[in-house]
Amino acid sequence: MEDKPKEKNTVINNTIISENNSGSDTRSILILVGVSIALFLVVISGFALYNNLTGAVVTDTELHQKNLNGELNENEGYIYNGYSFIKADGLWWTEMNKFGTLLKVPLHFSPRELENIQIQGDLDPAFNEGDNVYIAIDPNVADKHYTLAISELSFNLAKGMDRIPVGSCTEENSACEDRDIITCETANGKPVVELIIDPLPRIEIIGTCIKISGTGFDLVKGVNRLLYQWYGIMN
Repeated sequence: MEDKPKEKNTVINNTIISENNSGSDTRSILILVGVSIALFLVVISGFALYNNLTGAVVTDTELHQKNLNGELNENEGYIYNGYSFIKADGLWWTEMNKFGTLLKVPLHFSPRELENIQIQGDLDPAFNEGDNVYIAIDPNVADKHYTLAISELSFNLAKGMDRIPVGSCTEENSACEDRDIITCETANGKPVVELIIDPLPRIEIIGTCIKISGTGFDLVKGVNRLLYQWYGIMN
């Protein structure tokens, strides 16, 4: 019996980059982009979990009011640029009026944790044209933080920005059949957000493309920083 060839992997900061990816993880991530709103309905149940953990019966409205009254310590809530941020079930929550409705936003990091992350470059106004935003995913990456970053980005694009996230690939792969192949270098005026595993965390804007780099939670922080910028919470 022949020995099966060993799968070659590259590891960057505990992130596995597979050179012989079966494609199943990438297909799951691409599908995730399309169903991220449904998945985040589970996340938004965080206050039920908060109540179970603390034994209290507290709603997000009550916590925001306590925060506005100065009744929470800074680990539980604070006001940032006029927005109330409260922490429940490991997530930071804020709310705002968007499209005539009250939008509740849960993210893993609060603005104060992201103030040292700079956004370099100027975005081409063409990024804001049309409904679609292409989420450029590396099909060779299998990593939970990468998936989390894509999920939070896709949900907020759809729910908070009224844009349609389009799961795309940065290169040809068996998991990317019928998917757009696109990067910042090949955007050609299309609105693109490209996520890259790299030891150096940063956010770069190149024309109509936004490139977010990092590993582990640094990649999630980059996505959260960009989202707060879009929401007008951070400058």
